[in-house]
Amino acid sequence: MRWILLALLALLIPCQTVFANQTLKVAVNIGPPWAFYEEEQGVIGIDVDIITHVLNSLGYDAEFHLLAYSRLINDFNAGKYDIASPAAFESDVGSLSDVYLPFKDVAISLKRKNFDIDDVEDLKGKTIVAYQSATQVLGPEFADVVQNENYLELAEREIQIKLLVNERTDVVVGECRLLSYIVQKNYPNVEVVIHPIFREISYGAIIQDPILQQQFNSELKNMMASGRFQEILSRWP
Repeated sequence: MRWILLALLALLIPCQTVFANQTLKVAVNIGPPWAFYEEEQGVIGIDVDIITHVLNSLGYDAEFHLLAYSRLINDFNAGKYDIASPAAFESDVGSLSDVYLPFKDVAISLKRKNFDIDDVEDLKGKTIVAYQSATQVLGPEFADVVQNENYLELAEREIQIKLLVNERTDVVVGECRLLSYIVQKNYPNVEVVIHPIFREISYGAIIQDPILQQQFNSELKNMMASGRFQEILSRWP
């Protein structure tokens, strides 16, 4: 009897190990400090740290893929990834997690231009560059304002800021922390003005497996209660 039990345990242990070490494919939208690539460290960032902590706590490993936002949406809907973040969209093939990413979209301009931008209407008459799907994310008021303007959506945030610094566009619209990070890193001597004309919206991830979504939410709550979540946010600029 003892040998039978030992044999059963020997069969069960490898199975448990396989499940515990399952690697999930995670698509994240490229944009520092939320998610970006460093040669020596690979894919890093705030969102990467948060998702890694949650999945590791649940017994999973994570394989991160940096994608432009339009491709992130399309590839998740096509079933290529287990998780995608941030999720400013709904999908028939996934479930939204609780929100956890405090995104604050803003408009930024060069200080020397002395633009007076206090609300979305003040963008009229200006050349504007924004991120992919910005007209959908920021709502009908923004979409109405930019439809008759010189407006462009680009995935590459560094190029957006380069256009601004070189005076090829008047305004860049995007996430405040992200744009500030790029300006400080690439153009530390350039003065910009941040125009907080959009409301802050928090986003979560979208997850293919509804059971994993529930587990993700539960561990996210634990992470916030323990202070680990705030620790990650505070560690990044």
